[in-house]
Amino acid sequence: MLFIVRKIFVVGLLYLVASLGVFLAVKAMPGDPVMLRFSKYPDPERVALERERLGLNLPLPQQFVRYQKHFLSGSWGRSLSTGRLVRDDVAAYFPATLELALSALVMGALFGVTLSLLADSIPNRFQKTTLLSISQVGLVVPIFWIGLLALGVGALLLNWFPLGGRFDFARIGPPAVSGFLIFDSLIAMNIESLRVSLWYLALPSLCLSVYPAANVSSVLFARLQEPGVEKLKIALAARGFSKARVYAKHMLRVASPPVVIVVGTTFGGLLGGAFLTETVFSWPGIGRYLVTAILERDVYVVENLLLFLIMLVVVVASISDVLAKFLDPEPETSGGVR
Repeated sequence: MLFIVRKIFVVGLLYLVASLGVFLAVKAMPGDPVMLRFSKYPDPERVALERERLGLNLPLPQQFVRYQKHFLSGSWGRSLSTGRLVRDDVAAYFPATLELALSALVMGALFGVTLSLLADSIPNRFQKTTLLSISQVGLVVPIFWIGLLALGVGALLLNWFPLGGRFDFARIGPPAVSGFLIFDSLIAMNIESLRVSLWYLALPSLCLSVYPAANVSSVLFARLQEPGVEKLKIALAARGFSKARVYAKHMLRVASPPVVIVVGTTFGGLLGGAFLTETVFSWPGIGRYLVTAILERDVYVVENLLLFLIMLVVVVASISDVLAKFLDPEPETSGGVR
C-alpha cells in the first residue's frame, strides 16, 4: 500500500511539473494566437475583446491557475482554428491513435515474447543470433522508414493492403459507439466492417509493433539469462518437466514483471511512433491534429491535449510498475518451484 501511495505522490508531482512546462512552452511560442486567428481582419477592438475573453491579458500566475482549473474540470475550451470544442475533437481523433497504438503494443509484445523464448530454448548459436537480430529491428531502423518500406511492398508491390486511411468510405461502417472501429464492429456484429477495419489496421500496426517487440525481447532475453533463472530451468528439467511446460508456465511467470514494466514504459514511445505512422499511412489520428494545432498556435488544443498525452503516458507507466510489483515472483526464482 505504501508503494501505491508513493506512486500517486510521484504522479501528482509529475503533473505539476508537466503542466508548468507545457504552459511555459506554449507561452514561449512565437506569435499571438489571437492575431493569427484574426489575421485577415485584424480589428484592434475585436482582438482586445478576444484576448480578454481567453484570459490572455491576465498575469502569468493567474493564467496558470485558470489553465489548471479548466484542465482538471474538463472545460478545455474551443479550438481557435476549427471552432469546435477541444474535447469533441479529441474524442473524434484520439480513438484512432489509441486503437493503432494498442494493437501494435499487443502485437509487439507477442512477437517479442515469442522470439525471446525461441532464442533462449534453441541451442544452435547461429539460429539464436538470427532470432535476436530480427527482434532488434525496431531499435535500429527508424519507424517512418519501416512504414515507407511496408507501404511500398505490402500495398504497391503485392497489393495486399490499402495505401492508407482507416476505413473504406465506399462501405458502410459500424455505428459509432466508442470510436474504436474493431470494438464497434464487434458490438454491431458487423463481420464485413470488422474485416475491413482489420485490413486497414494490419499494415500500420505491424509497422509500429517492431518497436515494442524489440524492447520486450531485449528485456525478456536478458531476464532469462540471469543465473537464478538458469538454475531454475535446470531444476525444472531435472524434475522431468518438458521444455514446453518450463517456458510456457514457469519462465513466463518469472519474466512477467520486467515485461510488464517495459510494456508500460514503451507506451509513450509508441504514441510518438504512432504520430509518424499516421503521417505515412494517412491515419486520421490525434498526431496530425496536434501538429496542426502547434503550427497554428491553437493554445487550447496544445495546452490541454499535450498535457493529457503526457499524463496518460505517466499513468500507464505507473500502473505497469504497480502490476509488476504484485507479479514479482522472486520467491520462485530463489528455489520455490510449484
